[in-house]
Amino acid sequence: MPDNKKLNAFHFIILAASIFWTFTGIISPQSKSNLDIFYSLADSTVSTFIHSENPHDSVYTEITNPGAYSVFNNQILGFLYSNQLKAVSEKGTGTPQFLYTIEKASTTYEDIFRDGFLGTYLVKRRLTFKGNYFYTGKGLKEFNLVYSDTVKVDEIKDLENSVFSFTVGTIPAEPFFSGLFEPVAALGTAAAAVILFFTVRSK
Repeated sequence: MPDNKKLNAFHFIILAASIFWTFTGIISPQSKSNLDIFYSLADSTVSTFIHSENPHDSVYTEITNPGAYSVFNNQILGFLYSNQLKAVSEKGTGTPQFLYTIEKASTTYEDIFRDGFLGTYLVKRRLTFKGNYFYTGKGLKEFNLVYSDTVKVDEIKDLENSVFSFTVGTIPAEPFFSGLFEPVAALGTAAAAVILFFTVRSK
């Protein structure tokens, strides 16, 4: 026959552990990488061009993205082709021109906080994508897109790509009192479980 005192002690420990993990929050799935989000923003700007300008089947395309932004060139060309637009590299008589430039892409993190009591650190992620495009007969159009969400601080290293500096941002420092309180609270939870264990055994 099971020892009721041991069973009660076991139940108390499980309860204490359950309370601890409840306060630490729920694990969320992996977020999209910064570069993938920037690709989506680039697609969005070209989609806006297609739907607002209704371009011809063939357009002379010139993409002048400086430095690391040249990684978007194939992404933009691919999006044009996927929408049945032929991007020609030679100017022809009467061929409309599509000139595209990225002026700025940047990643910032702000407002660090915890996901529940003693939960994982979260931070607000903000990606900015700015530039312009020119289309024959329609003039210059500017775009300035901002993507914002919340990600785990621990996963930021997997979301960034050090090859492309615009995908990297500065992580804010952890709140002082939160960092100071964490080990005290963790010790308190462990101590409570031990006290419960020995209290039950003594009965």
